Parts: sequence; C-alpha cells; structure tokens
Amino acid sequence: MEIQQNISLKKYNTFGIDVKAKRFVEVTEVYELQQLFRTEKDVFFIGGGSNMLLTSDIDKLVVLLNIKGISIDREYENDVYLTVKAGENWHEFVLWCISQNYGGIENLSLIPGNVGSCPIQNIGAYGVEVKDVITKVECVDIATQRLVSFLNLECDFGYRNSIFKNEAKGKYCITSVSFKLTRKNHNLNISYGAIETELQKNNVTNPTLKNISDAVISIRKSKLPDPKEIGNSGSF
Repeated sequence: MEIQQNISLKKYNTFGIDVKAKRFVEVTEVYELQQLFRTEKDVFFIGGGSNMLLTSDIDKLVVLLNIKGISIDREYENDVYLTVKAGENWHEFVLWCISQNYGGIENLSLIPGNVGSCPIQNIGAYGVEVKDVITKVECVDIATQRLVSFLNLECDFGYRNSIFKNEAKGKYCITSVSFKLTRKNHNLNISYGAIETELQKNNVTNPTLKNISDAVISIRKSKLPDPKEIGNSGSF
C-alpha cells in the first residue's frame, strides 16, 4: 500500500473527468484499511466510479477500494450463502451467480458500481431490491479500526436508502457483503412489462435466470450508452 501524489482520476470515474487526487492510495486488503485509518480519518472513497460527478481536484486522501474475492459460506439443497468483497464489480458478480445457477439478483444485471456500494442505497430494479438477498454487511469502523457487522435488519433498508446513507454515513467503510441466493426453485420476477415484452420479442416462454438477465441488459443498453464509450453517470 503506497500513497501516491497528484494522480489523475479520469479512469476511476464513469464520466471520465480528468480531475486530480492530491493523494491517492489503492487498498486491496482489509488490514490495509485498518492501518490507514489509524492516521487518516477524513478520506474520499472510490469504488466503481459511477453515480458521482467530480468537478474539481480532491484535497482529501482518495482511497480506491479494490478488495476482491467471492467465498461460499454454506450451501444447502435450495439455498447458498455467499460473502463477496467490496471491490468486486457488481454486474460481473451477477453474471457469475447466473453461471452457477444462483438466483435472486438476475433482475439487477448491468447496474454499475461495485458490490460494496450496493447496500448503501439498497440498489433495485425491475421489481427486485438487494435488501431481499443481503444477510450481512461487514465494515471497518473508521474511528476504532475494528471490524463491525450489520445484519440485514440493522441496515435499516428502505427505498434507495439504508443506515449507511444516514446515521452510519462517514463512520464505516464497507469491506464485504453477504448474500442468501437460491440454488433451485427460483422465484423469477418477470412482472415488469418491459421484461415481459423483451422475453416475448425473443420467443422465450419458460425463462431461465440468464434469459431474464439478458432481457434486463438489453433494456438497460437501450436507455443508456456504455460509459466506456460516452461518459455518463453509469445509471438512470
């Protein structure tokens, strides 16, 4: 872990705005965060770089959260429990789950950002909210450097809202999120008209997890360009 000086943030935000961080550090391990918070309290976190508009250089220490890893905690006949590190890309995680036939987040395909951001605003789309599959959120307490866990009910989830946008804001850094997903008997949600229309257009009458994900991806791409080609917020 090395703190760098005057680093361009152009490649770290989906608008591609070329502002600079006076100081910048990439964190890949939880213990590095704990070490960092012993001396640094007022920091600016960057994950996937979406849903933010950087308008000027940043004087605070910019921390790029790049902690990676997916682990299977428990697996049963019908369900699987996973813990995913905060730096994993959300959409790539969704696609990985579909490849494993794990259901519950297929409607949340192509939502920008990283896994660590998903509980903060309780991401949701097409009839599904991430709160319905989150079991636990693990964080580092910035003041004490201790690991702290918030169970689902303790996260105080609401519509695009959570404890992390309110009383816990600025006090914790999310390091991992745990999920409960289905392995069989998936509860597929195709109630949104746009998904039904997309499935019908592709002559899908008995949809799979991948069919639903593909439909959502197609709908999203029709509404917003790829931020890698045209800078934008990454969402709508």
